[in-house]
Amino acid sequence: MGTRRDSCRNPALKSASIPRKKAVDLTETTVIIPSYNSSATIEAAVQSALAQTVPVNVITVDDGSRDDTVQKLQALARENSRLCVLQQPRNQGPSAARNRAIAAAETPWIAILDADDYMHPDRIRRMLQVARAESLDIVADDLIRVADAPSPITGTRLWSDDPIGCISIDLARFVRENIGKNTGSRRELGYLKPLMRVGFLKTHGIAYDESMRLAEDYDLYARALSANARFGLIDPCGYFSVDYPNSLSKAYTSTELRPIVDTDIALLRKRHLSRDERQAISAHKALAHKQWAWVRLIEMTKKRDFRGAVRTFAAPPEVTMALVLRLCRHALGRDTIPHSGKSTPKRQAIEAMLAESNEQVGCHEAPATVLRSNGGNI
Repeated sequence: MGTRRDSCRNPALKSASIPRKKAVDLTETTVIIPSYNSSATIEAAVQSALAQTVPVNVITVDDGSRDDTVQKLQALARENSRLCVLQQPRNQGPSAARNRAIAAAETPWIAILDADDYMHPDRIRRMLQVARAESLDIVADDLIRVADAPSPITGTRLWSDDPIGCISIDLARFVRENIGKNTGSRRELGYLKPLMRVGFLKTHGIAYDESMRLAEDYDLYARALSANARFGLIDPCGYFSVDYPNSLSKAYTSTELRPIVDTDIALLRKRHLSRDERQAISAHKALAHKQWAWVRLIEMTKKRDFRGAVRTFAAPPEVTMALVLRLCRHALGRDTIPHSGKSTPKRQAIEAMLAESNEQVGCHEAPATVLRSNGGNI
């Protein structure tokens, strides 16, 4: 096992070390990019971060890639002193990689960028402007989904098809906006990649849960909000989430799904939660438990572990009933996946979507009519 390095002091990468802060250093943000076998996309991601209109540091953490991702990163680092390249001794997942980068960051703000996505050059500046003006701990821009193509001119917004200005997000609202029945498939707020104030995270001891390889963002944002983080959601500033041909085909295991249930259970143990917050988290937990139970039932059946399959039904009544109903639908040859009632995202010109964030106004609560009913089904 290699030695864990929490700085950029690797002799082979001296040119990649992040400069120590000086009086004249105005850098406020570190962009964190975990990578794993990202050779095809890592250069575009890093270059989009380094091209920001305000100075930023960039820390990449390679999570045991077997391709030439590290070599490409090292070549980029030799050309830019603001890029730091760290390597995990073995694959440990995105949460561990992000935590290592956050520990090495020396700026008051961090921004997460996935290795297969990229940013508009003015994104960080716009977000910092809102964060300062509104005294936010977390500011997230509605991301833009684009096709895997050179210089796309159209895309779809993640959460809202229409301009939103700046919406204050509390814990109950955030959790409800992570229930597919409310948002539509793949439109949950857990997909957001916000700008976060490091001081707030450290003061409250909030880090990514390294046992999670799925929904780790939902977990961290929810815990931050439970600690009273000031969270603002604004119109797109230019986070481009690339839709790749196989991005929808991954099937998750019960081992990956179970920590989502455990996250909600841990949140519900907090005594200071309001009734509204408890209702929202309980609804999310029920949905996550149903999803886990169904996958677990299939796994146990395939293994011919019938005792394990039967134990899956030892769950809250709503989960057990959902399993029974889904088994009945399956036996009848019906579609076992419910469809959201929300319409398909509207494809729009990227230039027009970015223009909506030019004149951000003060953060506000969304009108009650915008709030969707909580709940979820299997």
